[in-house]
Amino acid sequence: MPRFINGYMKHFSRYAIRLRVLMIRVLIGAFVVALFFMPNFHPFERKGNNSFTIWIYGEEVGVVSNEKHADDLLAAARKSMATRKDRLVILDPMDYTITGEEKIFRAIDSDKDIISKMKEVMQQHERKERRTAYTMKVRGITVNMASADDIMELLERTIAPYDTKNEYEVVMEKDENRDLNVLTASIRKKNPDEGQIQLSGGVGATLYEADKAGEEAFDLGFDDYTLGLQQMNLSEEIEVVLTSVSEEDLLTVDEAAALLTAEQEVEQTYVVQAGDTLSAISMKLNIPMETIVQMNSEYMETVNSTIHVGQTLIITVPEPELAVEWVNREHYNETYEAEVQYVDNDEWFTNQQVVLQQPMAGYREIIADIHYSNDKEVSREIVKQDVLMEAVPKIVERGTKIPPTYIWPLSGGRISSGFGRRRSPTAGASSYHKGVDIATPIGSSVYASCGGVVVSAGWAGGYGYCITLRHPDGRMTRYAHLSKILVSPGQSVSQGQTIAKSGSTGVSTGPHLHFEIIINGVQVDPLTHM
Repeated sequence: MPRFINGYMKHFSRYAIRLRVLMIRVLIGAFVVALFFMPNFHPFERKGNNSFTIWIYGEEVGVVSNEKHADDLLAAARKSMATRKDRLVILDPMDYTITGEEKIFRAIDSDKDIISKMKEVMQQHERKERRTAYTMKVRGITVNMASADDIMELLERTIAPYDTKNEYEVVMEKDENRDLNVLTASIRKKNPDEGQIQLSGGVGATLYEADKAGEEAFDLGFDDYTLGLQQMNLSEEIEVVLTSVSEEDLLTVDEAAALLTAEQEVEQTYVVQAGDTLSAISMKLNIPMETIVQMNSEYMETVNSTIHVGQTLIITVPEPELAVEWVNREHYNETYEAEVQYVDNDEWFTNQQVVLQQPMAGYREIIADIHYSNDKEVSREIVKQDVLMEAVPKIVERGTKIPPTYIWPLSGGRISSGFGRRRSPTAGASSYHKGVDIATPIGSSVYASCGGVVVSAGWAGGYGYCITLRHPDGRMTRYAHLSKILVSPGQSVSQGQTIAKSGSTGVSTGPHLHFEIIINGVQVDPLTHM
C-alpha cells in the first residue's frame, strides 16, 4: 500500500508540472495576440523612425505615428485658438520641433489629448493685447507713453521749474536724417521776435555765442544787458517713435518723470589742479573724502594720502538720465580772490614751497552767465565786470624737482616693534621707540632706503654698529644693531645699495634691524614715509 501511494504521488507531481508549463505558454500566447489587437499599440516594423514626439516651446505635448499628422494637429490647435471671439490672439514666435525614434512598442496619444495639450502650452505663450503708443528713448532708457500729449507734458514739466516766466516751449519735429519716422524734441523761445531765438542743441549754443560776441563788440553798460534766462537745452538727445506695446508696459507721466529724473551713480574722473587738496576736492564735488579714497584705493590708503598735480581721480557723481541745461544771466557785486601766482624753483623739490606774498581779496561789480544742470551750478562765466578794488594775489615759490622715494631696507623681515610708546623690552632700551624694529637673521643684507651720503658709520652706544645717511631732500635715515658695516663716512650710496649686514649689537634682545627716518632732526614713523 505505501508503495502504491508513493508511485501515485510521483505521477501526480509530474502531471502538475506539465500543467503549469502549459498554462504559462497559453498566457504568453494570449498576451502576444492581445498586443496586436490593442488600439494604442502597433506591431514593430523595421522601417526607421515610427514614433514622433511633438515639442512646443520646449514642452512635450504628445506622440504620433508620423510627422505629417503632427503638422495637422498643430494647425487644428492654432485654428481653434484663432477662432476665439473675445479678442485677437497673438503668440510668441512659434517654437515647434519633432523628434523621431524607432520603437518596438509605441504608445500613441489620441488626437484630442494632443490638441488640448497644444492649446494649453500656446496659451502660456500668448501675448498680451497691444495698443498704439509712443516710445521715448533717452540715453539708455525707454519709456512708453499712451499719447504724444503725455510726452509733451512730461518734457514741459521737466523744464517748468527753470522757466519761471514761461518763455520757452518744447517742440517735436521729424528727424530728416532718419529713414524711419523718428521725432526729436527740442526747446525754443515762444516769442522769437522779442529777442534772440533759443534752440536746444548746437543751433541754440551757436546763436547764444554769437549774441554774446555781439555784446562784447560794443562797450555796453551794466544797464544795457538783458538779465534772466538766456538759453535752455535738454541734456540728452530725445527720440520718439510710434510703436505698439501691451497696456501693462505704459507709464503715467508721473512714473516716467520719476524714472528719467532720478539720479543715477555715474563714474567720472577729476584731474588734480595746482593748489588742490583732498578736502578742497571733497567740498568742490560734494563727495566725502572717505568715498574718494575708497574709489581710488589702488594708490590712496587714507584721507592723509598725498595727491599730485595732474593725477586723475575716479569719482562717482549722481546724475539723472534727463536734465535741463540752462543759462541764467545775473548782475551782482562780490568779493573775489586773485589767482595764485607761482614762482618755480628748479633747486627745490615739489614738496617744498614758501609763500612770498599773502593775498588780499578784491571787490568788483559783475554780470555773469551762470550755467546750470537742473538745480546744480556747473560753471560761471563773466560777461562784464568793473573792478572796484583790485585783489592782491598770493605768490608762492615752489619746487619743481621730484622728491626722492624711500624703500624697505631689507629683503623680507617682519616688524617686531613699531614706532612710538612701548614697554622697554630690556634694560637700557627706550620706552618711546624712535624707529621700527624689523626681525631678520644675523647677516641679512641691509639696503640704503634712499640714495644719499654716509654721515656716520661705526659704533654708537646702545645702537651698536650704526650707519646714518643724509638724502637730497634733507631727510636722514639710520640703520642700527648691525653686525658688519660696508660703507664709510662721506661715501655716496644709491638707493637699494647694500650698506651693511644685520646683527644684534648694542642694546638688543635678538637679531633685528632698527630703522629710522629723521625729518628736521626729529624721528618720524618710517611706515608713513615709504
